[in-house]
Amino acid sequence: MVSGALDGSVHVLREDGAALTLQASSGITAAALLPDGRVLVADAERHLRAFAADGTALADLTLPMRIMSLERAAARMVALPSAGGEAGPPLLIDLDTFRIVARLEGHVGRVFSARWVPGNRVLTAGADGTARLWDGLTGRLLQTYKGGPRFLGDAALLSDLVVGGDADGLLRFWDVATSAKLWTIPVHKSAVIGVHWEGTDIVTRGFTGEISRWRLPRSEAVIAACAGHSPCAIVP
Repeated sequence: MVSGALDGSVHVLREDGAALTLQASSGITAAALLPDGRVLVADAERHLRAFAADGTALADLTLPMRIMSLERAAARMVALPSAGGEAGPPLLIDLDTFRIVARLEGHVGRVFSARWVPGNRVLTAGADGTARLWDGLTGRLLQTYKGGPRFLGDAALLSDLVVGGDADGLLRFWDVATSAKLWTIPVHKSAVIGVHWEGTDIVTRGFTGEISRWRLPRSEAVIAACAGHSPCAIVP
């Protein structure tokens, strides 16, 4: 486990009970542990620092904006910018060379979430009401999933479905390969700001704090219910 504080301190606790304290120059905005024991730390001065398992400094990368989260997969990491006037596109960073490989540019306005999905791909959701799928090695845009006129707070992928949480309280579903709109489900009275697959169920989080769990109809039931309707609205 790794945690960071406003005073720039970083505390690492490993499975064997070993503890390590590191120090950055300013408040910590994001931190992550890599499988090989390395520690990554982003701070308020827009630096991304890498430390070896023993605390030895390995790299110091200056970023174009502050970072609020770090999501890793294999030899790449996605850094999601903080909210505010300096916000920009997510950054794809190589974890071997500690350089920025690509900027995931395409969204209009803020990007609210960026996560790794199977196939070394990255799925993002943003203020422009779209979810976007990216190649996690090159940063190339693979597909765009268009929602409503308001923002998408989060998006997730399961098999051949992309699901996005909309500001209008709906879950929106798309076909992964074609980006075709499939159906919508009303899930919250407030904006949906969190979406998570739990097996084949979906756990959602609303802006006003509520958390809900949803069990989707079997695929053949959905197809029958939506026959001749695209997109289709399903009432739970």
